[in-house]
Amino acid sequence: MSDVPTPFSHRFQVSRLGNTPKTVELTADADALARIAEAYDLAGLTRFTAKLEVRPWKKAGVFVTGDLEAEGAQRCVITLVPLPMTVKDHFERAYEPELDPRRRNPDLGEDGEIEIDLEAPEPPDAIEDGMIDLGALVCEQFVLALDPFPRAADAELEFETPAEVEEEDEKPSPFKVLEQLKNKDKP
Repeated sequence: MSDVPTPFSHRFQVSRLGNTPKTVELTADADALARIAEAYDLAGLTRFTAKLEVRPWKKAGVFVTGDLEAEGAQRCVITLVPLPMTVKDHFERAYEPELDPRRRNPDLGEDGEIEIDLEAPEPPDAIEDGMIDLGALVCEQFVLALDPFPRAADAELEFETPAEVEEEDEKPSPFKVLEQLKNKDKP
């Protein structure tokens, strides 16, 4: 978990998972809806729910599969008018215990350069102090699923061209200059 506070939190203790998957259903109350809307600059949020399956993964890790649904309104980037918004997202995330800082970073090559494989799956997040924050995970997925530039269908950016536009002196083409030099040398 990071030091950045999230508007919605649900801490899950990994040691209580055992060997069987657990289903966790999250629903934001009115206060949480207001915090989420404010944190992500939404015009409003009326529903925010997630159904998650948390299951053991590898030796001491956790794998989370979830479905998120949210309804509310985003502001048009041009007119600032609220636009209806519906988010439905399915996601997966893996968690592993914190790595020993003495362990070599798997992204470092032999020469010490960071090597990134864009086709590789995302590395697991860290389980910190035996806990994962499912609320923070759902908020992160929510933000990733939002339309980054919501725009009303009829919204147009009005732009007036200045009446007088100073025209730059026409610069001669370098090719024209070369041709003049070439023709100058001919008898």
